[in-house]
This record gives sequence, structure tokens and C-alpha cells, in this order.
Amino acid sequence: MQSNSFDNLPKIKKRDAINILRKPISEVKILADYYKAVFHLANFPCEESENILLDFIKYDCEKLEYKIAKRKAIEVLAIFDCKRAIPIIADFLKHDDDYLIETSVWALGKLKCDDIYIINSICSILYKQFNNKRVVIQTLTKLGVKNEIDKIRSLSTDMQSSNGVKAASFTALIKLCGEEDKLSNLKDFLRLSNQNDRHCAVQDIINAGQIAVLPFLIKSPISPSFKLQAIDSLWIDDILFCKNINILDCIDLVIIDDPKKINTLDINNFKKDLAFLIEQLFHTDFNRCYKSMKELEKFPLDEVLYHLNNNWDRAKSDYGAIYFFINAYKILLAKQLYDKSILDKVDFLLSDYWPNYMKFKSSAIEILGCLNDAKFYNNINKFSDERLTPYWKNRYTALLVLQNRQIHIKKDFGKSFLNDSNRFVRLKAQEICS
Repeated sequence: MQSNSFDNLPKIKKRDAINILRKPISEVKILADYYKAVFHLANFPCEESENILLDFIKYDCEKLEYKIAKRKAIEVLAIFDCKRAIPIIADFLKHDDDYLIETSVWALGKLKCDDIYIINSICSILYKQFNNKRVVIQTLTKLGVKNEIDKIRSLSTDMQSSNGVKAASFTALIKLCGEEDKLSNLKDFLRLSNQNDRHCAVQDIINAGQIAVLPFLIKSPISPSFKLQAIDSLWIDDILFCKNINILDCIDLVIIDDPKKINTLDINNFKKDLAFLIEQLFHTDFNRCYKSMKELEKFPLDEVLYHLNNNWDRAKSDYGAIYFFINAYKILLAKQLYDKSILDKVDFLLSDYWPNYMKFKSSAIEILGCLNDAKFYNNINKFSDERLTPYWKNRYTALLVLQNRQIHIKKDFGKSFLNDSNRFVRLKAQEICS
């Protein structure tokens, strides 16, 4: 239940969004416009927006597009922290649409509902046939409800429970009962073969508030974006050390993302020929990608370079593959194999063609700093400007590149990052300038 950072829907104004949501269904030609209107109304938190959304969710319609828009409207009301929506949202707990119930349970948790009758209704879902008991357990944990801890404990060991339900149950036992021994169970979930289960485990570790797991988590075979989310959520204060963990060392490890430092999982029938390994870089499972990267380092560098270049045009249309391709080029450069086309690729990846938050941008900044000092320094003002480089990871990466430069140069440039809005960028700048 999170906002989509890949906001690709056509932009519409607040008034247009309101007008769409006020239209009766008989007058709306494209029902998907309802979702579009709700999605963009989320950018305008105010009483008028709340009123429109409240009226919208009260209307009952069996059309799938309307149901999807209604679920989004409930989510937005929760994000708005609209407390007066609680009784209306609670009515959907009795609905026959599991997806609507799921969104409502999440929203009531987000709104910190403390109505005992509503909480009891949420608890009762644990005893019914329901597709997503995970969100129910997460919500009860967030609200600090211990009434059903015995039921949750039984779900944590039930053979019929999904891994997501089990992991959420372990988190509840940690948070509500102080059973710290369950932390080892959560760590084990970071080693599951299913990537979605590993992603769920990251969220459960965040929910459990377990900072001590960070050094283990950042070596898991999952996307660096999940690791940075965990770091940002778990690291509460603007401090460098906590529980003997240096936060900057953790972030550096995630950004550099050396595959040799990732604890990859065994895969049956994993071939060791170059064509197969390159193909794995297009896979959606990061464990396969990291495992392939490790194997690629065992081949002659010129052969790896040939296969990377030969598949680059195909990789350009897959931003997940781009990340591993550019990191593979980074490894080749570290081993002193230079190819003149790499800088052209870096220029393409750092261009405005791509949104700033693409995960491969930071790797491109690293390579730029390695290949062309003049070009890197000419871009420092851009990298330190939050308007031009809005994603903090990229500003941090520029500092990471600076860190290995001569003292006077890195300090002079590092000063421009000292007042950054992101605490991790500020801490890195302070480390460089001290």
C-alpha cells in the first residue's frame, strides 16, 4: 500500500480530478479515469479532497474499475490521515471483496484506529478464510493489539500458512511479546528461494525495528532499493554509529554493490557458460543476477566485454538489466579492462532520458568518476543540487567518488553537500570535510 514512484499517469489538475469523481458512472466514458482522478488527487491533501473521496467510497458499484479506484481512494484517505473516514472504511470489513477488506484493514492501521469494536472486527478476520492474513497481522502489530497473540503464534507454525504470514507472525511476537529469539527466524526468511518472500522479510524486519539485522540484510540477494529502504526506516537518529554498526559503511556497501559480498543462494541446474550467464542478467530474480555476476568474473575479461557489448542494445530496454550490465562494466574497469564505448553508455544513462531515481544512475556516476575526472568535476554542481539530482542516493554516490580524491579537492567540493536535506548525504559530507 505505497505510492508508486513511477508516476507515469498523465497529469491532471485538482479541479479536473474532482470533476471526474463527481460524475455519475453513466457519464464516464472510460471508467479507468476514476482511478486516474483519485491517484492525482493524492497530491492535494485538503478538506475538499477528503470530502470528495469520502463521497466516492460511499457509492457502491460492481464494476471492477470502480472497485480498484475505491480501494485507491481508501488508501489516499489513510495517507491524508483523515480520521473521520474510519467508521466509513470500517464498514468495508464486512464486504465480500477480499481486496477491499485488505485495503481497509491496512488503512485502519495507518489511521491508528483505536475503536475496540472495529479492532475486534479486524481480529475476527484471522479466523475466516481470507487471502491476506499477513496484512491483518501487520495491522494488529502496528496497533499494539495483543488479543489474538495465541492465534498469531499458531499461524507462525501452521504448515498451511504462507511464508509471508509466518514472517509477519514472527514480527508480531517480537514487537508485542518481546520474543527476540524469533529474530533468527526472520533472518532465515532473507534466505528463501522466492524473491517475493525475501522482500516481505525486509518489510517485517523494518516493522520489528531490528537495526542489528542490517549487516546481514544488506548482503542478501535482493534489490539495493529494498536495502536502502530498510536503512532509512531502521536508522532513526542522525548518528554515525548504533549497535556497533557504522551506517555509512552500510550505505557504501549497498551502493558499490560488489557481487562477491552478496550471500547468493544455490540454484539447481545453474549453467556456467557465458551466453547463459549474460541471459541471467535480464532475470527479475536478483539472486540469479548476482550469482551470474560472480561467475562472469571467472571468465577472460575480453570475452565478457564482447558478450556485454553484443547484448547492450537489448539491455537498454530493460532497466533492471541495465543495472547489472553497467555494474559488470564497472568490474571490468576495476580489472583494468577499458573499452571506449563505456563512457558513451554512461553519458546515456546519466542523461535526462532516464528519471533520476533509476537504480543504475549511481553506478554510472561511479564509472564517470573513474573514467573522466574533468567531466565528473564539471558535474559536481549538478550532483550536489537537489533540484537537478533529487534522488539522495545519487548525491551520496558523488560524495563516495570524491572520497578517494586529494584532500583539498574533496573537501572543497564536499562543502556543497553539507546542508543537504538528506541526513545520510550530510553525514557523508561531514566525514569527507572533517
